[in-house]
Amino acid sequence: MATKTIYSTAYRRLVAQLREIREAEGISQSALAAMLGWPQQRLSAVEAGARRLDIMEFLHLTSVLGLSPEAAIQLAAAKAGASTKSRLTQQKG
Repeated sequence: MATKTIYSTAYRRLVAQLREIREAEGISQSALAAMLGWPQQRLSAVEAGARRLDIMEFLHLTSVLGLSPEAAIQLAAAKAGASTKSRLTQQKG
């Protein structure tokens, strides 16, 4: 059975990158959650890997962090691509 995306390496890397962007901007979890109109616990659960973002939440979050939809999708695709390349290398080796 396939692993749920929330547990995938690519998803964890993506969420870690979003957290790094938030921290680099000097935005606290509480402040970002307020900007999103979310409870702080929701953002905490996302960053901890206990809750998965749906696509609309992802685009809302990345927009508030200053990313265009195109940049956000490219970021997600890059993380997914790194994971896929890693699996392909392991399979060949």
